[in-house]
Amino acid sequence: MKIEMKKALIMTLSLILAVFIGLSWVRPGNDVLLQAKEVLPEAQSFKKIASSPLTLEGISQDSSGEKEIKGYVVIAKASSYGGPITIATGINPYGVILGTALIEHKDTPSFIRVVMKHDYLKQFEDKKITDPLSIKQDINAISGATYSSRGIAEAISIGSHEVARNQFGLEVEDEEAAFVFGVREGSVIVLVILMLVGIALKNDRIRWITMAGSLVLIGFQYNTPISLSNLASFLMGYLPSIRQNLVWYIFLTVIPILTFLIGKNLYCFWLCPFGALQELLAKVFVSKEVICCSRAVEQKVALVRYVLLYIALLGAVIYQSPGLAGYEPFATLFGMQGDIVEWLILMVVLLSALFIRRFWCRFFCPGMIFNRIILRLRHHWIDFKKKFGAKLNQGCPAQNSVDQ
Repeated sequence: MKIEMKKALIMTLSLILAVFIGLSWVRPGNDVLLQAKEVLPEAQSFKKIASSPLTLEGISQDSSGEKEIKGYVVIAKASSYGGPITIATGINPYGVILGTALIEHKDTPSFIRVVMKHDYLKQFEDKKITDPLSIKQDINAISGATYSSRGIAEAISIGSHEVARNQFGLEVEDEEAAFVFGVREGSVIVLVILMLVGIALKNDRIRWITMAGSLVLIGFQYNTPISLSNLASFLMGYLPSIRQNLVWYIFLTVIPILTFLIGKNLYCFWLCPFGALQELLAKVFVSKEVICCSRAVEQKVALVRYVLLYIALLGAVIYQSPGLAGYEPFATLFGMQGDIVEWLILMVVLLSALFIRRFWCRFFCPGMIFNRIILRLRHHWIDFKKKFGAKLNQGCPAQNSVDQ
């Protein structure tokens, strides 16, 4: 058995074990009552009145001991780009949203930071519980975190509509999620088609055009490059709605299938905006050929990415949070969010790319490992077909002249 296949087997068995550990892991949960108090501050105590979604009745008591209902708190969940996201919504007795709070999320942390930085949740205050609360109709999405914005809006909509039906007796119909196909989705499809044309014609100029488009659109404009957190989300079964996340499915299903069929690492060398940036920097700022280490040294150093991948996936599975797996520096660059350490790491990676071709891709990128596994599976599939075909030919008796 090849060394890489052994590594993959060991990692798979370890991750399966981590699933069981994660399911039995005792972790301190979020203080639901504290969040309820935050979104419905007038209530002195809370009583559970429904389980799906979890709904609490907020009650206050005056000096005479008389109780008064101050409203409701509903905690609902929806799918975001990186996994489920849970929101608490406070509603007054008149059916108006008082406030919202993020309870828990499995999304990419950089996206959530963007959302919270722009006070996105404040948009829901003073909205009626019968409002659709959909992006572009009632709520403005946050640029650079559109999918997370949509997931939050959906969770608040689900919770508030349930309260409207169950506690207020109102007839509210949830809107079917619209099929989202805009400039973002169209741009990605065009880039994929351009990539296929470039591969068919073996045209390096088309490759550079595709990478430049990827850097501008997938990277800086829409901030939707594939990261390890997306792969972890896929492997853990946290699948967003295909109607609103078409780009996610193109990258996580269509591109791997094309990689298997064509036999080339398509995403990394044609569509990855961070890979494109590294190549572009080296081409613009370094006139001579970039330094390349020996094959033996590269193979030894590249083992680091297996360690990083293993630790990241193990942590994501144990804590059931795909967002924890995302350690790539491009989240800082394209999301324009990060602390001083994250920015320093990004600068080191980009400076290193000036001297070592695709520095991050060669030694740290988890995507290279997954694509290598796909290509290895293709290789084994081709070998299997050849051996199986040879056995069939050997087992078939030669036809005589009458049969012919």
